[in-house]
Amino acid sequence: MSLSCHKKALALTYGIAAALMILMLIDGQFLIGQPAKAETQQHRWAGDVPIMQGWQIEPELGFAFDSPNGRVVMIFASTSADEDDIMAFYGQTLAQLGWTGGAGNWVRDAEKLVIGKVQTARGALWRLMLQPR
Repeated sequence: MSLSCHKKALALTYGIAAALMILMLIDGQFLIGQPAKAETQQHRWAGDVPIMQGWQIEPELGFAFDSPNGRVVMIFASTSADEDDIMAFYGQTLAQLGWTGGAGNWVRDAEKLVIGKVQTARGALWRLMLQPR
């Protein structure tokens, strides 16, 4: 196998492993955690993305993989929470984790996180998309 084919196979293997890990996380096996900087409230996590209390994750719609430019994580969830409350939660929580921005768009180092409401065949869902900048 050529070096290029080997690198592609290795990247695919890592991508599949990352996707399986995020599905395990979303499925509820490792969602409870408390980040070092967020001392006042416990959060659920999918990978290292905080998940607001009351959100119902749609695991079959999400995915995660590592690309040559960085990781890509997509999480879909439903909630009855108000948009202002959601943005306030993420604004406060993400700031404690070193993210800057607001109104659904945050950046940290070489990554960006976009949170917004999207229409799907299941109705309106919230999408959290972590990707390279």
